[in-house]
Amino acid sequence: METVREQLVKKPTEQSDKVKQYGILALSLFLAMAAVILVFSFMGGLFMIMGLLLAGIILWGGYTISGMINIEYEYCIAGSELSVDKIIDRRKRKTLCSFSLRGADGFYSGKKELSGVTVISAVGEGDVYTIEYKDEKYGRTLLQFTPDERTIEMISPYLPRLSK
Repeated sequence: METVREQLVKKPTEQSDKVKQYGILALSLFLAMAAVILVFSFMGGLFMIMGLLLAGIILWGGYTISGMINIEYEYCIAGSELSVDKIIDRRKRKTLCSFSLRGADGFYSGKKELSGVTVISAVGEGDVYTIEYKDEKYGRTLLQFTPDERTIEMISPYLPRLSK
């Protein structure tokens, strides 16, 4: 019987992320107000409705773009397979990597620093672990992630011994 486990990890928000988010919202509000004022002062009739529609589109775009800063990672373990997905604003999902844990070359506690490798960072709050494996597309790859205790228990039988 194959065991399945999913863990959802939220990317920690930094101060700069909040500044970007509020800046985008403020800019879209300013542009929407400018569009309404320009259309109402220089044009009339049908153009007023188009001005309101343009303002609505600008506000919707600002809201959508500012939400792209909200990032979560999902670690999915199915037997010896590990898949890591990036979820943007709970709307869009992108698979970062998917591989067999049996083919992993190393399992490390902490962030492993190597040169000439591809690094996939799917880090949330907590202790960081690194898995080293060979990817067909990217070659030698390091996956940095923050699993909880149950996830570590599920993946450790398939991985090499934990190294420091």
